[in-house]
Amino acid sequence: MRYDVLRRDGFRCVKCGRGREDGVKLHVDHIKPVSRGGKSVMDNLQTLCEDCNCGKGNKYEE
Repeated sequence: MRYDVLRRDGFRCVKCGRGREDGVKLHVDHIKPVSRGGKSVMDNLQTLCEDCNCGKGNKYEE
């Protein structure tokens, strides 16, 4: 499923648009965090670079 999310998002961060060729590490992230009831399903997963993901924490914006 992780590869499917990366492929769906074009192997780029959905927030800033950077990819591996820009020297960033990509993460598959839960949009709605598991700690807040989020599930591991395609609709709740997104590709973020390490910078964007670490800045997000468990915040959830509806």
